[in-house]
Amino acid sequence: MIDSTLKKAHILIVDDQEANIDILVGLLEFQGYTNVKSTTDPRMVKSMFKTFNPDLILLDLLMPHLTGFEVMEQLKTLIPQATFLPVLVLTADITVETKQRALANGANDFLVKPFDLIETGLRVRILLEARFMHLQLENQNRILEEKVKERTAELETANIHLYAAKEKAEASDRMKTAFMQNISHEVRTPLNGLLGFGSLLAEPDLDDESRQQYLSMMKSSSDRLINTITDYIDISLIVSDSVEVFSRPVIINNIMMDLQNKFENIIRIKQLEFNLVISDDKELFCIQTDPELLTRIMFHLLSNAVKFTQQGQVTMGYSVDSEKIEFFVKDTGAGIEKEARERVFESFMQENITNTRGHEGSGLGLSIIRGFSKALGGEIRLESEKGKGSSFYFSLPLL
Repeated sequence: MIDSTLKKAHILIVDDQEANIDILVGLLEFQGYTNVKSTTDPRMVKSMFKTFNPDLILLDLLMPHLTGFEVMEQLKTLIPQATFLPVLVLTADITVETKQRALANGANDFLVKPFDLIETGLRVRILLEARFMHLQLENQNRILEEKVKERTAELETANIHLYAAKEKAEASDRMKTAFMQNISHEVRTPLNGLLGFGSLLAEPDLDDESRQQYLSMMKSSSDRLINTITDYIDISLIVSDSVEVFSRPVIINNIMMDLQNKFENIIRIKQLEFNLVISDDKELFCIQTDPELLTRIMFHLLSNAVKFTQQGQVTMGYSVDSEKIEFFVKDTGAGIEKEARERVFESFMQENITNTRGHEGSGLGLSIIRGFSKALGGEIRLESEKGKGSSFYFSLPLL
């Protein structure tokens, strides 16, 4: 295989004497070399090098127009760095000075005129074998470099995936920790209220006023406990992709007014202004959707607005166009920083993640909203300015 490759090598002969060229071409063709070119004009070497791409150059040193030394200087600008292209110098001057100068300019070996044909064949073969081995080595290095690049890219991709998996696992651990802390607080607190006020109700000398107060506190604790358990059930359905949608015609104004009635007492206690934006001519306006999921979405939006608004107003309503109905809940509460607006939709998160227990509640409301809105084919968006309030918009397509 090596021998057949050598015979196809491109050999360029540069000598101003036609007789020398004839001898060398005849010898090389006799030995089976099939790609041999020659020139008596050293000025042609540069253009022939670009078109012929030689594997070996047989170069005379003493020529008119350009010497062999000058030709080798030109070749330095054409041969890529670290590429081995052998030059076999043809010369009758075999002095030490000539050899040193030729070697310094890039020569690899010498043939002394007049030529010994056996020696010429051997030197040509040895240089071509060296050229062939260098090309093989370059090719192997190139393949190795490509494999290293591919492997490096694979390792970088694997590292990215491992880092993402690590982040996901750590996030899961944080979620589990938050879940345990949250459920411990949100279940035990109302349970303690129920047990504590239940014990007080058993006092034999309890007056009617205290009895009513304790019953009210027990109802508040039981409502909080039911809401917490409901939230955990809802989020488990969302996470397991088990939310079922039961669509039927729904009169929107009825849902809105029911929600207003549910929050009437707490809004009055907090002395907030409440605005319900619905049109009288849309009293019978209805859409095809799941009333339970829609109510839960609006309940959580309204609950958050009331919870985080200490003064001012809360506004709930909807608008309709040809393609969708968009519900909104606006407040004049604390507002949310820009960088926290996506994070608040994560489970157990409020705006300040270093204190998720800043307010009463499971911390699942906005996660439930996003999960239910997705189940209904809707979209949720948030507009907010820190210190001025927040506006949540929930839209559903009109089928």
